[in-house]
Amino acid sequence: MDEPSITALKAAFLRSQIRLLETPLEPSTQWRDILPEPEEGRLSDKLIQDLVAKVNEKVKQHNRLIFSTQSQRHVAEQIESLHWALAAADSERADLDTVGVRRDADLTDSEFIASLPQDYDALHLHPGHEHRAEQEEEGEEEERGRDDNGIRYTRMREELLSLSQQRDALKGRLAQYRHLQRLTEPLREPQVNIQPNLITRLGELEKQMGRTGVLVDRVTARLEEMGKIKRPRLEDQPKAPQTDQEKLAQVMGRGKLG
Repeated sequence: MDEPSITALKAAFLRSQIRLLETPLEPSTQWRDILPEPEEGRLSDKLIQDLVAKVNEKVKQHNRLIFSTQSQRHVAEQIESLHWALAAADSERADLDTVGVRRDADLTDSEFIASLPQDYDALHLHPGHEHRAEQEEEGEEEERGRDDNGIRYTRMREELLSLSQQRDALKGRLAQYRHLQRLTEPLREPQVNIQPNLITRLGELEKQMGRTGVLVDRVTARLEEMGKIKRPRLEDQPKAPQTDQEKLAQVMGRGKLG
């Protein structure tokens, strides 16, 4: 069901008020006791009723003439027109005063803080805001209030920028410290991560070096054995038979020596 219009609501209100005006008048039951006794004598009840009836009839005629259905409709339409005119004016003023910062803007974001305009008047999206403000007839108090807003905005913007820069610097230092923490992570438990790598008595490294020394000795001994098998001594090898010339040369050589 559609909601009734402003004209319909105001017309219904006017009809209810006119019905109240059309309510017949009734004389008070105590009016005789309140008023002094007239010199001409008391008025009869019938005369009073006739007078009241004539007054009620005049009131009805007046209401039908002044508060006709057409007049009621016309007044209701005028009220609606005035309402929408005021609403449009308020909307236009609100548009002129609209600023570029949303109500849900994240004022903790460094990029958003850096994007805030330096001047307070630059906040307004409508280009005619400054011109309108100059043309409006404002009192000294309103003008002073606007200046105070500009001063407050400048101070708060500078404070936000300073805090944002300090926070960014702290974030950089925190990232550096976390990197150093990762580098020094093996030093957290020296008994587990460092001690086994030191040459200490009965330590892991000493045991490993001992095992390595034994292995080297075994390999060396094995290589020596393999060298003896592959390279026998020359005197143990059989000599090749001599030829007749070699034998003759050997005999002649011995004769010369004798």
